[in-house]
Amino acid sequence: MIKFFRKIRQKLLSENSFRKYLVYAIGEIVLVVIGILIALAINNYNEHIKDERLGRNLLERIHNDLVQDTILFKKTIEANNKIRKDITSLLSTAFRGVENKEQVEGMSSIFDKALDQVFSYNKTTFNSMIGSGTLGYVKNIELKEQVVELYNTYEDVEELLASINQWMLNVTSALDTKTNFIKFNNQVSDIFALEEMVSHKDFDFINNKKSEEFQILIRAISATAFNQKVRNAYYENLVQKCDSVLLEINTELNN
Repeated sequence: MIKFFRKIRQKLLSENSFRKYLVYAIGEIVLVVIGILIALAINNYNEHIKDERLGRNLLERIHNDLVQDTILFKKTIEANNKIRKDITSLLSTAFRGVENKEQVEGMSSIFDKALDQVFSYNKTTFNSMIGSGTLGYVKNIELKEQVVELYNTYEDVEELLASINQWMLNVTSALDTKTNFIKFNNQVSDIFALEEMVSHKDFDFINNKKSEEFQILIRAISATAFNQKVRNAYYENLVQKCDSVLLEINTELNN
């Protein structure tokens, strides 16, 4: 092709036809410009396709994270509902009184399960999108705002539940300070190897409903019930929000 245009240019020069040569030169420039524009259009199209694929991939990853979050939240709600029944049983045992350390160890086991509350969710993908600036590849503005709002809600819930955890820590600290209930925790009970290390005196307070120690125990048990109930309320709300965002992501991916 280059040889073809060169021959035309040389022929026009040899014929000493300036007008024809000028027309040819302009035509050649126009062709070059058109070629550049076509190349730019193709490049822009390829970049657009690349951006679309990246945005789609990010939405798929967010979708997978939210599905896992929803499964986790639902399992936690179910576990907390079972724990609440155990807490009810624990409270009943406390008011009926205890006769041996095995009963107290059972109470401590339930209490530990009720305390074991950790809020977690999948945030790696979203944090990566924010850190790398790739959130902009999600072109659906409304959907993007919903995703951001959901993760902001996650952070708010995480902060609030952390404050409840701190309150729970204060409640359990009072229980550990005022009573020997910690002795019956299955994480430490094995170190009290000698019989004289644990006696009925360590749990007699449970049988004295008027004692300060008994009231502290009841407050601690009640606090775990409050903690469980509040957490379930937030988990249920998050499940609804996740389901809503997942529906929008599915719609976007299927378009």
